[in-house]
Amino acid sequence: MTEQYRWWEYAIRAMAIVAVTVWYGTLFLLRRMLGAAPTLTYRIFPQWARAVLRAAGVELQVKGSEMLVREGGRYVFVANHASLFDIPVLLVASPLPVRILYKRELERVPFLGWALRASTFIAVERQRWQSAGKAIHAALDSLKSDAAALLVFPEGTRSVDGMLGKFRRGAFVLAFESKRAVVPIAIVGTAAILPRGTLRFSGGTVRVEFLPPIIPPPLETRADEQAWIAALRERIAEVVGRALE
Repeated sequence: MTEQYRWWEYAIRAMAIVAVTVWYGTLFLLRRMLGAAPTLTYRIFPQWARAVLRAAGVELQVKGSEMLVREGGRYVFVANHASLFDIPVLLVASPLPVRILYKRELERVPFLGWALRASTFIAVERQRWQSAGKAIHAALDSLKSDAAALLVFPEGTRSVDGMLGKFRRGAFVLAFESKRAVVPIAIVGTAAILPRGTLRFSGGTVRVEFLPPIIPPPLETRADEQAWIAALRERIAEVVGRALE
């Protein structure tokens, strides 16, 4: 269920989101300039995300997160992608610190982009595959000493209708080469709150389900990889499809 805001309600909430972004972006940059470690990312960005969701009127229902705390492993999070709200939703829902891959052009966005540049998050130039490859190798090196979960959206772009698109193999390179367990994540509700192609959001409830981690087995051929990815995609699609029925 979503709540459509009247224009003045939407304007107030939108201004609140801008205000908290400026506040937390400035706070993060100032503390980094004063010598705070890059791991400050894992405290400030979830605080920002929680404030954004509160301002937008978004409530979370989270399932399965306790399993990750109990097992205490290092993970690659693999989630469906339907809305700009997916990232703040996962930053709040995850019981573990999260690193994200983001488009380098976001660094031009005042405050948020500046903070991203000073964070542990990983910039990728999507139109320059050579540069993207370098970023992935840099991420692999940094993952050796960083226990934060790495978040990837294997569809590569946001879904139009909330249903899953095709998973791209490139998103799994980090999982295969880092030897980390993969955690499938199903997000339901963000597409209705903020559909692709608009900035007009609504209030409502988002459900996030963390599925049991999977350690990729030895995959000798590209066909083996594709079959494994297809099986993982089906696990997420089953949860998303059931919720949307």
